[in-house]
Amino acid sequence: MTSPATVFLHRVLIQLLLALPICGQAAEFRVFSGGALSDASRQRVERLVAAGLERLAPMFPDAKRRPITVFAHPNVSSVPERVRGAIHDGTAGVALLQRDEIHLILDEARRSPPHDLRTVVDHELVHILLDQHVGRAASPHVSRWFHEGLAQVLSGGPYLGMSEDDLVLATRWGRLMRFSDLHDRFPHSKTRLQRAYAQSFSFVGFLHRALGLELLLEAAKKSVKDGGFRVGFYEVTRKALVLQEEKWKEYVLNRSGAALRFVFENCFAYVGLAAFVLLALAWIRRSRRDEQARAKLELEDEVIEEDPPGTPPAP
Repeated sequence: MTSPATVFLHRVLIQLLLALPICGQAAEFRVFSGGALSDASRQRVERLVAAGLERLAPMFPDAKRRPITVFAHPNVSSVPERVRGAIHDGTAGVALLQRDEIHLILDEARRSPPHDLRTVVDHELVHILLDQHVGRAASPHVSRWFHEGLAQVLSGGPYLGMSEDDLVLATRWGRLMRFSDLHDRFPHSKTRLQRAYAQSFSFVGFLHRALGLELLLEAAKKSVKDGGFRVGFYEVTRKALVLQEEKWKEYVLNRSGAALRFVFENCFAYVGLAAFVLLALAWIRRSRRDEQARAKLELEDEVIEEDPPGTPPAP
């Protein structure tokens, strides 16, 4: 007959086994209203955060789970001063790394993906999950371009309205930004900021397809102060990241389809420009002909006035 102590131990073991899957699920989170926000808006953010963590957290199995705090602000003016300086113009959220804190700006979250609120929430969650995954030692040294690139890739699309197609001319003419310049921070100029996001999205997407997420996350964990992700990438793959960058440029120009899409999307603009140039040249030629004809008529009129018809020759 089973003793009461044995039965108690069996129950404890069962409870522990039932609890194990729960421990491996998404991190805890809380959503606060950062301003005059309705309960319905806050609850919507809660649902999006819960869904985002359910999808994204399993991609970061080594993350040291810490509770995530999310502040939902109706507009930029309701964002605290300590946070406002970290927000770029046109962006709808910011993640404060090593603080496990996210700030969302709801009126900046456009309706159409990838600028809708769901994508913005997922984007910022990737930042926090990656930060927890790499650990506090490597966290300050993970390159900014890798952070932003991975956040775009895993959230479902490029940020700030610029895509891979927009990189074609910059790639061909050698006008891409250096990733070493995007290690610590992104530029504030709108055009350069868009290009920085687009480059990061395209390059990290290229690495993700070629090498897989697990390898990239392992490289991120080995980021160091001097070199950031580049050093971690070499530690894991024994390959120089600059070689992958050259392959990526070749991919953008010749294999991504971006060059062909760029031509198709801009063909009407090119045709219109060509037509405008032709019309301008035709107008210039016509103006010159009219000017020549006018000058000729003026000359003939002067001759007629000086020597009218029927005037007898001078003796």
